[in-house]
Amino acid sequence: MEKDKYTYKVVIVGGGPAGIATAITLLSKGIDCCVVEAHKTPIRKSGEAIPPNAKPLLKQLGILSLVENEKHKVYYGNKSCWGSDILEQKEFIADKFGHGFLLDRLYFETQLQDLYKNTNASFYSGYKLKKVVSNEKEVSTTIENDSETIKLKSNFIVDATGRKASVCRHLGVQKETLDSQFAITFNVKISNNIPNEISVEATKNGWWYVAPFTENEITMMFFTLKEIIPDKENIEIFLQKELQTTIHLSKIIKNIKIETIKIMPAGTSCLQIPYGKNWLAVGDAAYSFDPISSYGITSALASGFYGGHAVADYLNGKEEALEVYRYVMENAFQAYLHKLIAHYEVEKRWKQSYFWMNRLEMLKTKC
Repeated sequence: MEKDKYTYKVVIVGGGPAGIATAITLLSKGIDCCVVEAHKTPIRKSGEAIPPNAKPLLKQLGILSLVENEKHKVYYGNKSCWGSDILEQKEFIADKFGHGFLLDRLYFETQLQDLYKNTNASFYSGYKLKKVVSNEKEVSTTIENDSETIKLKSNFIVDATGRKASVCRHLGVQKETLDSQFAITFNVKISNNIPNEISVEATKNGWWYVAPFTENEITMMFFTLKEIIPDKENIEIFLQKELQTTIHLSKIIKNIKIETIKIMPAGTSCLQIPYGKNWLAVGDAAYSFDPISSYGITSALASGFYGGHAVADYLNGKEEALEVYRYVMENAFQAYLHKLIAHYEVEKRWKQSYFWMNRLEMLKTKC
């Protein structure tokens, strides 16, 4: 392939954790790449937790020092009311890796992108994906912003665009959605002290997730099935009623004012196969996980790490590298599904409710 300023070995579409992890890994293997990101700067997102056992992965990626920054909170454990009325606490004090981290997600993504930019590799921020054309010899990727259109050429393309899997859709590859779980998310300010822990509580119609966001602000998410969610005019009343049904959260979170609400898919989905002749998917573009599993950002970073190594090996002549990636990821996904079903089966208080009955039925038909 003729080399010019818009020609790369690998084009990575998506500048989030999975995309940057892929790029960092490729660069460490001497593979020329670029990253395309639709947003000019990282956008404000709800924080996420990184468990203690993710530290070896962070060290391998060379980003452990990023999460040890004081902007991120030390994470000591979880509280969960699931399967009984008792609030159980899991602490990391006995974990061989110590504590975890509650991330300031906006700051973390800024850190990752800055780390990548410091390598002087190409970063197209504020460019949206318009077209992907792949043939036996090369991949042509058209991107654009408000002022220009650029055509990138590469030997390979990586889809790191999250649940929407934009590159895969351009290539005619579809994701399979295993269930219709959605998250209703919002932030609220509270006056009492916020501990550095995550709280989860199940209800008849779904389950709540609560985590610190800032010093006096928390992120609240209610997970339920799409068909249970009311129209916009009634959603605040719905959330207030659902919170009142909780045994524990309702005692500490009172008289909240719900303002900006976001509704987004939060179920399980996957590609039938996470790679093709000259493409590969990482992060949520390949496999999307139920947040109750705590896979989230750790899985995104891991798939970027393994995906980056697979692409580098493939470009260096190891034809089997992509199939090995598929084998590793599919086995991990099947293990996740079995653990997820087992976790939902623990909750028997509302076996006949629409959410719990349908939640398990949807997952079991796909496992």
